[in-house]
Amino acid sequence: MNQRLNLSHLHYLDEFLLFNSNDYHIIKDKISHYLCPHQFDVDAASSLNTRLNGFSFGNSALYDLKYSAAVAITIDETSPHYLFRINLEGQCQVEHAQNQVLQSYGIMTVTHPHTQNRIMTNHRCRNIILKLTQQDVDTQLCKMLGYTSAESLVFDSGVSCTTEALNSIVETLNYLCYAYYNIQNWSFISASFTQYLIELILLKVPNNYSLQLNERRREVMPSYMRKAQQYIQQHLQSQISLAELSIFCGVSSRTLQKSFNQYCQQTPLEYIQDQRMQGVHQALLNSQSSDTVTNILFQNGIQSLGHFSSRYKKRYGCLPSQTLKMKVA
Repeated sequence: MNQRLNLSHLHYLDEFLLFNSNDYHIIKDKISHYLCPHQFDVDAASSLNTRLNGFSFGNSALYDLKYSAAVAITIDETSPHYLFRINLEGQCQVEHAQNQVLQSYGIMTVTHPHTQNRIMTNHRCRNIILKLTQQDVDTQLCKMLGYTSAESLVFDSGVSCTTEALNSIVETLNYLCYAYYNIQNWSFISASFTQYLIELILLKVPNNYSLQLNERRREVMPSYMRKAQQYIQQHLQSQISLAELSIFCGVSSRTLQKSFNQYCQQTPLEYIQDQRMQGVHQALLNSQSSDTVTNILFQNGIQSLGHFSSRYKKRYGCLPSQTLKMKVA
């Protein structure tokens, strides 16, 4: 990958040291505890130092793992977790069944639950590792598909994850690190954040359900609903009334309300508010140093700043001004 990843807030992981050791047995026990049961071998002539930083949020965890020696790791089949590894330094080779991926900077690989993997690192391998439980991932997959899947979820690894997809995931992990470090009572919103993160991964990382998930997102809906969504996107900066939306779509207000509840699980007003909130959040994350919260909110059709800020904090765990400050920092 030619493009450098935006790692602006992953440095907050430095504040959460879990252990730093040169002792083989301590390293093995600690890694097994925090990440997954495993075996690992190291050249006896090498000086082994391992450092692990990270934190948990709900059932999930985010880690920064660095080895100072070439090691060979065999992950036990008893692990019930997905491990998403993004390489930041050095290299490692990941082997599963007949598949081999050489993981260098910017490449992401996935270890699946109850599956044996072998990972061989060089002497300066450093990975960011996202740990998700199989239960949480399967639950979110079921919600997105609308049915319980019979076939186990399998992600592609390595180069199949596009630059855009990886950047989206890293940006979200950046926000997670900033929020965990800076926002009080983060635990109260960690469950909803985990759901969002898993949904992002299911949509961005190619897997054996990608086709169904994309078809589900494009589920056939009445043409007037597509017109309504298009109209809303084009007029988010203006005030939108249900009456004018109904006239534009050529259906009654009652029909439009029922259809939004059926296809979007939201009222038209909630849908409009949700689209504006997403627009504001993205604008804040993409802001320039000269931008202000007030200007960004007005540009996205927000008139009641105080009320919107309360809803924004409930969803993202911080005020719009804190998100803007995070970007400037």
